[in-house]
Amino acid sequence: MFDKTPSSSAIGATTSSFNFRDLIIRYLKKWYWFVLSILLFGVLAYLHIRYSVPQYNVSSTVLISQEQSVSESELAAFKDLGLLDNTQNKLENEIQIIKSRTLISNVVDNLNLNIQYFSEGRILETENYPKSLVQINLLAEDSIISKSSQVFHVLINSNTSFSFLDEKGKKLSDHFFGKTISTGIGKVIITPNDKNIDTYKGRVIKIKITPLQHVTQKYRERISIVTVGDNSSVVKISLNDPVINKARDIINNLVEEYNKATIENKKEMSSKTASFIGERLALISGDLSEVDEEAAGYKSKFGLTNNVEAQTQRVADIDSRNVQEIAQLGTQLSVIESMSRFVSSQEGRYDLIPANLGFDEPTITNTISRYNALILQRKRLLKTSSEQNPVVVNIDQQIDGLRQVLIGSLNSLRSSINIKLKSLRTQDQYFSGKLYNAPKRQKDLRVIEREQTIKEQLYLYLLQKREEAEITSNVTLSNARVIDRASALSAYPVSPNKRIIYTGAIFIGFLIPFILIYISDLLNVKISSRADLEKVLTMPIIGAIPKVRSKKKVVISKHDRSGVAEAFRILRTNLDFLMAGSTNDKGKVIFITSTISGEGKTMISSNLARTLSITGKKVVYLGTDLRDPKFHKFLDLPEGKHTKGLTNFIMNKELNPNDVIYRDNKEDAFDYIPSGAIPPNPAELLMHERVNTMFEYLKGYYDYVIVDTSPVSLVADTLLIGHYADLCIYIVRENYSDKRILQMPQSFHTEKRLPNIAVLLNAAGSQAGYNYGYGYGNKKN
Repeated sequence: MFDKTPSSSAIGATTSSFNFRDLIIRYLKKWYWFVLSILLFGVLAYLHIRYSVPQYNVSSTVLISQEQSVSESELAAFKDLGLLDNTQNKLENEIQIIKSRTLISNVVDNLNLNIQYFSEGRILETENYPKSLVQINLLAEDSIISKSSQVFHVLINSNTSFSFLDEKGKKLSDHFFGKTISTGIGKVIITPNDKNIDTYKGRVIKIKITPLQHVTQKYRERISIVTVGDNSSVVKISLNDPVINKARDIINNLVEEYNKATIENKKEMSSKTASFIGERLALISGDLSEVDEEAAGYKSKFGLTNNVEAQTQRVADIDSRNVQEIAQLGTQLSVIESMSRFVSSQEGRYDLIPANLGFDEPTITNTISRYNALILQRKRLLKTSSEQNPVVVNIDQQIDGLRQVLIGSLNSLRSSINIKLKSLRTQDQYFSGKLYNAPKRQKDLRVIEREQTIKEQLYLYLLQKREEAEITSNVTLSNARVIDRASALSAYPVSPNKRIIYTGAIFIGFLIPFILIYISDLLNVKISSRADLEKVLTMPIIGAIPKVRSKKKVVISKHDRSGVAEAFRILRTNLDFLMAGSTNDKGKVIFITSTISGEGKTMISSNLARTLSITGKKVVYLGTDLRDPKFHKFLDLPEGKHTKGLTNFIMNKELNPNDVIYRDNKEDAFDYIPSGAIPPNPAELLMHERVNTMFEYLKGYYDYVIVDTSPVSLVADTLLIGHYADLCIYIVRENYSDKRILQMPQSFHTEKRLPNIAVLLNAAGSQAGYNYGYGYGNKKN
């Protein structure tokens, strides 16, 4: 029946749970917004597609050789020498070269892309490419043409003449094909491209001339170059253009220009490289000759051969042999001295002399042999005779003679050996000096040879690189190898994309109302539903009255089955529940009030009085809004707004309550007391004791007293008489009352300034949740 929110939160708290169903209902209420928005954007999408020039995608796949990129092979010599960085050009650098202003400008110039020809259609202009019905030839200098901007509208009159038109189609001048014409961009000649040009009489051709720089920049922005896969040297060059053949020619020509540029760059670098290497060869050749002469002079100065090590080894061997011979000769001298002393001494005159002492002189050897033979013969004779024996004496004489010969031979041999020994010692000093200086000579010679080798290797290396540069200059390959030539992958345009545009139109058509509704709800401070009351108020919500669309003020009747009538019947039932515990045996006093004027308290109170009277109860409708009464707008008063009422009763003590009570003449009538004349002091009047007299009389005579009071936020009138009420119904109007005013009825309820207060939502929409009439709709039986 009615709700009483159990929360005791403070006024203005927003502790509420998200209700998805309410959210859906809120948006579904405005379904027509979504339909209109989707239809609107659908129409806009159709017009966009219809009046947009279709764009076709043309692409080409190209392999970029990073090993032979621009200037790579020509600079290889310098990179090997460490003169340049050995890092390879990155693929991104090649992509930027392809998209460079220079290459694209060459393409624009090659294909005359700065001059466009269009045929005018019913809706769109169609570009004529590669051939148009007419052709314009610019006679001005290239520097002027590249900066020119002009549009000509050419009307074909016949096979020999044409006319210039302005943008509105008005004829400007007549001319002949093939004749020179002076224009704002210089002299031009327009010639026909079709022999049967007269068959196109009346056709208008639009010739558009754009500055070369602008066209170049436009295509730089439109051409897309991306790599195909990771760590790949394959790139995809693509372009969207209304004319497939034009886009195909642009891409193919761009690749050709790139290859041409790389080849020219390689040739130029090869030529410069060969020239530089030639200069280096001449310089290094001179250095190499100087080093060779230095090596030859050094060897000649110190008597060195080409093989210094072998020469040194030979000297060492000779010196070793000399040392051995010196040692041998020294030994022989020692033996000779010993033998000389032995032979000369008297003690060993008749002793044997050693025979095998290694003397090479045969004379000494023979003498020693004969001497020893005589010594042996003497010793044998002495065994049988004496020393005076003539034979012994003869032998002694022979021995003495041989001794003298031997001593002379030994002296002669000693002299010979001394001479030889001196010579050997002189040679030993010479070769020892040679061996001592050999390392230094070898070191110096090695330094010279090392320098000679370096110069020679560098000379040979540069000779090789010069040959490579010459070969590269004459056999030069381009950097780009076309895998797939430019072609359109599909016959359907990529722009405008109908599927994406229509999908986007539907999405935006749905999104815009959603955003508008959301923002509207976000900025809306008005009470929009019963849920707004339940979030804030802790007092009972007695019901909700749907919005009344009838022009009648009092819309309730006995047989009415409309939603409004059923809502008032539910309100009537809820009144019984709220006042069930009342101890008042007299008539029930029900105050109807609101925060501000216009929330519908008079409409609610008048229809509530009718609803209660239908049940057979005695009902009186009392107007206490003395400042701005609206009784005369809802009820047919005898004298209109000047009919006597409550104020007249209070001020005129001679009047009785029955004097100001009027009867409604309609079916299920109820009594009513208008507010009367508007007084200057309404608050003081409501404090008069005759007000109490009136209420006591009405409670004693009627079952229900429905009181239409003043708005509580504007004046204190209602609070002055609030103690007479058994129930206060506080009216809040949907989409009219501000959410911030809910603090007022809440404070009245909390502070008990108005007794038994309950809230009623007026002008509720379909989200109120009621389906009155059980399918009868708004029919009346």
